[in-house]
Amino acid sequence: MLLRFVFGLAAALCAAGSAHAENSPSTVPMTLTRSDYGGGRIYLPVRFGNMLGTMRLDTGASTTRVALAPWNRDLPPIGQSVSTGASGKSTRCDDVQARNFGLKASQGNDIARATYEVSRCAANDGDDLLGLDFFKGSRFSLDFTHREMVFFGASAADAHPRPFRTLGPDQRLVGVDIRAGDAAVVALFDTGAEISAVDQRFVEAHGNLFSPVKAKSAASEAGGRQFSAKIYKIKSLDLGEGRRLRGIYALAYDFGVLREALGPQTPFILGYNVISRFNWVMDFRAPGESTWNARQR
Repeated sequence: MLLRFVFGLAAALCAAGSAHAENSPSTVPMTLTRSDYGGGRIYLPVRFGNMLGTMRLDTGASTTRVALAPWNRDLPPIGQSVSTGASGKSTRCDDVQARNFGLKASQGNDIARATYEVSRCAANDGDDLLGLDFFKGSRFSLDFTHREMVFFGASAADAHPRPFRTLGPDQRLVGVDIRAGDAAVVALFDTGAEISAVDQRFVEAHGNLFSPVKAKSAASEAGGRQFSAKIYKIKSLDLGEGRRLRGIYALAYDFGVLREALGPQTPFILGYNVISRFNWVMDFRAPGESTWNARQR
């Protein structure tokens, strides 16, 4: 998970070569890896000009972050930004303009941008991270059953989309309304978090909702930095309309800088171990009015 504080505007998302119609979907395969406590990561095939590679999907990152590499080494800086992760540590990176950058589709057109601003970080111990701003202007599904993203695909006929909450100092991150026991709160929607997380202050205030599992565990943010956390089981987590989960594992630590950035009403992070329990339809076409729907697998 990565929070990035930047200045600048992102270009709109488009399909490579032509406008992309609602009835002409593009399918991008997802490679899923698994880890302890139901956690995991999502990797997507990407194209950088004539080069192919993979990036980790991180909706907890407002923008995209890549390591210094041959394909981007000669791109001139157009600015600088500071990326702050779950551990509270910050990394200063150069902002560069990547050309012909996009997702490689297995069916339909690639999802590409002629130019796209990314953060190039010389010190990066983790994966290259594809951030949420790449999906601005798009509508797509996260289908964990078939391990694919489908852009501009039709949602279920009985779908009732719910609004995302906009989060973060620049309002570029998104969250969902949830209930933990009887407490109504907001959770950051973060595919870059291998397992879900909760602010230690919330655990202390609502101890009856949590069962301790491990008093000390080493955790790492998507950028690679490690920090210490506890592990709990959440007795009940409810996303509404019958989407209730029980016995979900979560890291617990003092959110600190995250609390300042996301606000005290957001003591949860929904990570892979929750997100992958559902198939999602996400719509970012209307600025400030993004929506989601999810169906339990």
